[in-house]
Amino acid sequence: MDAAIFLEPTGEEAQGSLFSQKARLSEAFYEGLKKHPVPIAEAAISAISNNSQAIDIYCWLAYRLHSLNKSTPVSWAALKIQFGAGVNAMNNFKLRFIPNLKLAMAVYPEAKIELADDGKGLILHPSRPPVSPKQAAVGS
Repeated sequence: MDAAIFLEPTGEEAQGSLFSQKARLSEAFYEGLKKHPVPIAEAAISAISNNSQAIDIYCWLAYRLHSLNKSTPVSWAALKIQFGAGVNAMNNFKLRFIPNLKLAMAVYPEAKIELADDGKGLILHPSRPPVSPKQAAVGS
């Protein structure tokens, strides 16, 4: 599935605001969000609010895990592409990623994830969403 594409402002847009950003979602990603809305627990985000990578991982897990039909391996290389911008060495990426994954899992205890036995990445298992569908409906 395609991911969101973040676009840098150009021309006059770039001068209007230092923090202005736009995101364009691919049609497939947008349809996926409609089919599987991302249930985010505000208390979880608040608890890890000082760690942007932990928030990114939490949101990814919240989106991904509850929509899985079966256990799914994810390689370290794929994780580094998604979460390791600016990190050259895989060992450096893992040293930063694993503690942040543990933080995200601490605020999402329903997440079922394990390190692959072969050491080549993670195995994601279908998991309950961090917010039950009833709670999500009440909050909207």
